[in-house]
Amino acid sequence: MVPFILGSASPRRRELLARLVPAEAIEVNPVDLDEATLIEGWLSQHPGSRLGLSSIWAARIARDLAEAKMAALVSSRAKNRADGQPMDPLDRSGAAVLVTADTIVVLGDQILGKPADQADARRMLQNLSGREHTVLTGLCVRVEGYGAAQQFLAAEQTQVAFAELTPAQIDWYIQTGEPFDKAGAYGIQGYGSVLVKFIHGCYYNVVGLPIHRLLVLLDQARTALPFVSESFHLLPW
Repeated sequence: MVPFILGSASPRRRELLARLVPAEAIEVNPVDLDEATLIEGWLSQHPGSRLGLSSIWAARIARDLAEAKMAALVSSRAKNRADGQPMDPLDRSGAAVLVTADTIVVLGDQILGKPADQADARRMLQNLSGREHTVLTGLCVRVEGYGAAQQFLAAEQTQVAFAELTPAQIDWYIQTGEPFDKAGAYGIQGYGSVLVKFIHGCYYNVVGLPIHRLLVLLDQARTALPFVSESFHLLPW
């Protein structure tokens, strides 16, 4: 069985990936990057994006962040090998599939990351109140094995509309503790679901892993490098 290495500590992403591949094939290897610094660096390198953060620019940011996480994951695994760390999944099986993702929330011309504290979470939620925003997740899939390696990139976007929130509702939600590890300061799969009026697009994208878009990438990988196909025995098609 080809192992799938997930470059994320998110239990939500692991749970969603397990809908596509055997849970026992998934190994978690979190990537720790300063996303705010990466985003600011990206905007500095693409000054045209500051003139108006269109969906095209935002999708590029999401894809590039996922690709940056993949580069960090590949580098970390190479360093572990050099340092004599426990055997890498690639060494055990001869092949591996690596998956990284990054989710951003775009409100107007602003990118909302994870809130730094309660005041930051309150500011984000006040800004989202009664408005529509866009959630984008960049995906990077890398297939390695038998002397070959290939990467596949994609981005998914979903429109989300918040209800008008009262100060009491915002205070209640902050007290749940849910906003602090999530882009945009909310989680649609948890208590944050009561803040959302409607969505247009993929629900799982807002959770953090658009599973159909990921399946398309994995299918591309399976076609390009057929040795991956043995991992897909849970999917009859």
